[in-house]
Amino acid sequence: HVQNWAQAVSAAERAGAAVVVVYNNLDALEPFRMGLFGEQMPSIPAFMVSGKEGETLTASAELGCDILITRSVPDSSAGPNGEAPLPLWPLTGGRLPEDVAQAWSLLEAMSAHESSVQAELDELLSRMSVPEKRVWLARRLVRHHRSKQSPDGGVSDPPLAFVEGDRSLSSFGQIASVRQQMCEETGLGAEDLCGEFEVRFKDEHGVGSAVLREWIDLVAREAFLDPNQRLLKSYDRRQTFWPDPAALFCNPQWQQDYEAVGRLLGLALWQSCTLDLPLHPHVCALLFGFREAAASTTLADVDEDLDRLKARWLLANPVADLGFDLPFADSLASDEAKESQRSRGQSGDENAESNLAEDMEAPELPALLRRSDMLAGDSRGWPGRPLLRVGSAEVALGDESATSVTDENKADFVKSLTEWRLYGGVEPQIAAMRKGLSTVAPPAVLQELRSLLTPSEVAQLLSGLGEIDVEDWEQRSAYAQGLTRDCDVVKWFWRTVRSWAASPEDSARLPQMLQFVTGSARVPVGGFGELVGFNGAKHPFTLSRGAHLTPQSLPMAHACVCTLDLPQYPDEATAHAKLTQMLLLGRSHFDEGAGHAVHGDDD
Repeated sequence: HVQNWAQAVSAAERAGAAVVVVYNNLDALEPFRMGLFGEQMPSIPAFMVSGKEGETLTASAELGCDILITRSVPDSSAGPNGEAPLPLWPLTGGRLPEDVAQAWSLLEAMSAHESSVQAELDELLSRMSVPEKRVWLARRLVRHHRSKQSPDGGVSDPPLAFVEGDRSLSSFGQIASVRQQMCEETGLGAEDLCGEFEVRFKDEHGVGSAVLREWIDLVAREAFLDPNQRLLKSYDRRQTFWPDPAALFCNPQWQQDYEAVGRLLGLALWQSCTLDLPLHPHVCALLFGFREAAASTTLADVDEDLDRLKARWLLANPVADLGFDLPFADSLASDEAKESQRSRGQSGDENAESNLAEDMEAPELPALLRRSDMLAGDSRGWPGRPLLRVGSAEVALGDESATSVTDENKADFVKSLTEWRLYGGVEPQIAAMRKGLSTVAPPAVLQELRSLLTPSEVAQLLSGLGEIDVEDWEQRSAYAQGLTRDCDVVKWFWRTVRSWAASPEDSARLPQMLQFVTGSARVPVGGFGELVGFNGAKHPFTLSRGAHLTPQSLPMAHACVCTLDLPQYPDEATAHAKLTQMLLLGRSHFDEGAGHAVHGDDD
């Protein structure tokens, strides 16, 4: 009853074995099969043979064959008969696995017995691409948390965290649900996020890693990215996000909310999810502790328009040319929030209208605020206290003597504005986010991470790529159950996808399709070749022949293995119509198989 290589070795050691060879014939669905998995290092020599050799040895052992495995000593000289010298292992001679992260994990397992491999470990780390570093980080986190959960190296069940999601909730309902989890220490607020994390949506049968990925994206989008929550703000048309400085003045529970954001980021790292919450690299620099990188950020990196139209203009022109008095302050108003409130008021959504009415009854902030007016933000509870209305409030950037910008103090104003945007208006929230992140990524792991990644790479690792490359998508896709690239239904699928990509009105269907089939709306760093499915293992986007489906059926997704079953449609028009209908109904969670038996947990 062992679950991985390290446990198999430990079990054999307890049984009296002097040395252990594990034959691994597991398939690609088994993640983290190399390395220690957080278990204690066995004190006896042990290694694993996998791939075709593992299958051969397994079959031989089942037949009762005697098997002799010897360890050769590397020799750089030619053999007595002139044969080629034995290649040095593992970095030369072509014996290094193509998966650099896998090779690193193998070497790490050897390092306790072979101190000489440390230099080779460092070389492998320097060669890793960002996708490979993502694999490294996942394995490093597993090693850290599994050793805490089973300090004696024994086999024990990991802790379980459970969430019942509800798609019908408004943004206010989603943030209230998150606050409830934080207060009750369940779900996202669980003491240990690194065990089994199970999500089920209300009145739905689906369960599995794809459901978890979809829930993570739902919480990010509805609870945290909604501009009405005043938690995250974008200065580049929602390409990247920052903590909203207004939260410090209007949100009585901002510490709890930002800790939840950090926990969601940590959970995404642990689950190898691509999170639909793209943070600005400067935010990642502060959050993950890249001090030098954070210090090099400029105001233009934050908000190019603010830098060009305000800061640089002021420094280059007389203040009198403005034609009005410019306060020595920065606005906390949000055009996004105002527009969202107008949309909610016109939507006819009863929940949204009720929350909007509650907002309008809340007190409004004074027109001018000072840093001393920041709320403690330590209120905890759910659904939570209403936010104070921000309105047109501004925060003073200087002392009380500086009320307006003049030619004499404009340089100080630009300096104060830069400091506020880069640090003063975001550091308290980032400290709370770091507290949540640390439940998954402790300081020791973050220190190693900083030696491997830049802040921009961390941002990519968390949220992947913002754009969908259809060419890469098609080239990296696989086919199953008799389908090939040349099948009509496959050609029709890709022509439909390309037609969506070419249409500004339909381009939003691309991330919808991606989320429908994989559980995530964003492409991971490295492109479509890095898609993950069941338990974080790699799975290509796969089109499969839906032999069980009729020509009248909609396609069926198995999101845990990134697979879409396509019926045999009679023509391209039907295929196009059914794929479009699938996305429209899928967003409303229409289930063609409702009421029928469902096998497995991957749909």
